[in-house]
Order: sequence, then structure tokens, then C-alpha cells
Amino acid sequence: MRPWIRRVLTLLLLLVWLAGLVWAYWWFEARYIKSFERPAYFAGEAVAPPFAPGHVQVLHVWQSGCPCSAGHESYVDEMTQRFSAQGVQFARAGQRTTEGLTDGLKALPYWPIPEVWAGWPGAPSIAIWDAQGNLAYVGPYSDGAHCTTDSSFVEPVVQALLAGRKVSITRQDAVACLCDLDPDERSVDEPEHSPIPQP
Repeated sequence: MRPWIRRVLTLLLLLVWLAGLVWAYWWFEARYIKSFERPAYFAGEAVAPPFAPGHVQVLHVWQSGCPCSAGHESYVDEMTQRFSAQGVQFARAGQRTTEGLTDGLKALPYWPIPEVWAGWPGAPSIAIWDAQGNLAYVGPYSDGAHCTTDSSFVEPVVQALLAGRKVSITRQDAVACLCDLDPDERSVDEPEHSPIPQP
């Protein structure tokens, strides 16, 4: 094969590969990168937390098999364990079954998303209440596809609440990687919906 033909073929293959990467990025962004419009959820800020007031409470909204969750799993388990040791209470929502969940998420009690939040934008995301039962934060864990202690929106909120400071992040929208919740798991109030009993 002549050298110029080989070069042309190599160039064509590189162009096809590059076009494939651009298309994959566009497809992923169009499907998973969404705006989490916080004011819509704070309009229902009277939503009672999963447990009786008295402790800072965190609700993980999770959907296993979501490509957006892959960059958060180890952080979520580590953060849950670390803050549990400081008295923070955790529950999970978004997926009733434990199939595909990490061991840390499997151990958490399930709490159905209340009806006022029936249009929840997706997972992975989180809601945080202060010790008095007031909603302090609702939204994504971070603004990227991965979450660490340094990039987390959760860390400063929980630390401030544990220190007794008031937090109310209600105005800023966030853009994050979110998967749609399974319609069967998009729990609305059930007849027996009530706070999870204290452990």
C-alpha cells in the first residue's frame, strides 16, 4: 500500500474516531446534564425530614445503574460513615430496592419522596435538614460528574449545621449530572407515609 493512501486512511479513521467522541459527549450531556432548580423544592420547604427533629438529617436520592452515580459512590459511603459518627442521621430515597446499591446505601432506611417533591429532577442528589427539622439544602452533591470532599456541596452545609450555624441554600440553581428516577420508584406519599422511627 502506498504511503499516501495509508496516511489518508489513518486520517479518515482519526476523524471518524473524533466525530464519535464528539457525538458521545453530546449524547451524554443532552441526556444526563440537567438543571436542578432549587426554588421549586424550597417552595415545599415545610417537608418534614425522614426522622424526628433533634439531629442533622441527610437524604440520599439514588438510582443504581446511573452513570452519574459512579463518580459519587465511594464518597457517599465514606461521607455517610464519617458524619454518622458525629450524630447525623441518614436515609435514602429514589430507589426502593437495594439491588445495585453500595453496602453503605443498602444499610440506610428507605424514605419515599413526598408528593410535593414528585417532580424530583433525578439522582444522584441530596436533601439536608438542620436539627430543628428545617430544610437547609436540596440539590446535587457537586457540579461535576465526580464528587470528593473537596468538590462536594454537602461538606460545608453539614459542617455548618453541626457547628450550630443556620444554612438556607434556596436561590441558586445548579447544573449537574442526573439520571431520571424510575417512574415506579418516584414515590409519592403513601397512606402509611410517616417519619422513619428512630433507631
